[in-house]
Amino acid sequence: MKKLFCLAIALVMVLALAAGAMAEDNWKIAILTGTTSQGEEEFRAAERAVAADPEHIVTDTYPDNFMAESETTISKLIAFASDPEVKAIVMCQAVPGAKAAFDKIREMGRDDILLIAGVPQEDPAVISAAADIVMYTDEPKQGDTIAETCANWGVEVFVHYSFPRHLAMETIAARKALLEENFAALGIEYVEATAPDPTGDAGVSGAQQFILEDVPAKMEQYAGKKVAFFTTNCSMQEPLQAAILTQPDAYYPQPCCPSPYHAFPASLGLEIAVGGDDTEALKAIAAKLAEYDAVGRYSTWPSPVNMTIIDVAVEYAKGYIAGEITDRNDGAKIAELFEEKAPGALVDLYTNAEGTQLPNYYTVLLGAVDFNDYLE
Repeated sequence: MKKLFCLAIALVMVLALAAGAMAEDNWKIAILTGTTSQGEEEFRAAERAVAADPEHIVTDTYPDNFMAESETTISKLIAFASDPEVKAIVMCQAVPGAKAAFDKIREMGRDDILLIAGVPQEDPAVISAAADIVMYTDEPKQGDTIAETCANWGVEVFVHYSFPRHLAMETIAARKALLEENFAALGIEYVEATAPDPTGDAGVSGAQQFILEDVPAKMEQYAGKKVAFFTTNCSMQEPLQAAILTQPDAYYPQPCCPSPYHAFPASLGLEIAVGGDDTEALKAIAAKLAEYDAVGRYSTWPSPVNMTIIDVAVEYAKGYIAGEITDRNDGAKIAELFEEKAPGALVDLYTNAEGTQLPNYYTVLLGAVDFNDYLE
């Protein structure tokens, strides 16, 4: 009898532990990205996360015209938080509406949710106050790396395509100011060219058509000079890359979100799996550029920064949910994860325009690619 009693107690304990383990496994990480038309890399990174862990990852997308439909963006984030199993939300790109949604999620009493904003489009101080962690490319310091690339190429004119909404963003404005300063010191003419905002009346197609028409016009205007082009907008990368390709004196120092996959597959007509083998992707791009004698006129970063941000955010969230990471904001762990995903990444804390360092806003910087190194 005593033996049976002990067996019964043991069985109860096993069942209790099993039930506890099952309860602990009832968690989800929600990822909100743009559609493929606004940012394919983020969409594919979320898609890849679901494929790797379909039981625990849920995704959705915000509207293409997110500036006019911010309430839709907010409602989708609120819907994530309404699920008690959601323990972390990763939003990339964190377009306008992120801050308002994060505030409402806290007002719902969901202090248990880890909120991570990637590639934010709201002012650093604003989004860092609402999110637990913010991650972005080091846009201001790109003002140095882009200028260095252009100087190495012997560029004489630099054309900067943007629009008022982007130029009002603190990090983009800081990069623009540094670009102007560096190009003045290098003796390179800086040209500010206003393009249509893709979230405006002309839409994405109108903004893309403008680029296709304006690049040849600029090359005619600066005939005989080496001209580099840069745009602050994701949806303009494909037409810009395509327009430069057949212009022998036109140069492309990097996409706005540096990556081997940012528009290159579409603009060059390549069958490259977004988020696949980075080295193989760079080799394929180099081979296609060689067909146009353009290998030395294009550059990017060796790893897809926006995809890497989502990868790091998801891994960090998993560690936090599992209790392996005990701090909502563990800078050393974030740097470690970036090194794993993108070796050589320089991770730093952002210092805003007032000189204040934001303790949860992380910036990432990688070096420029020389496509000559990838020719076979």
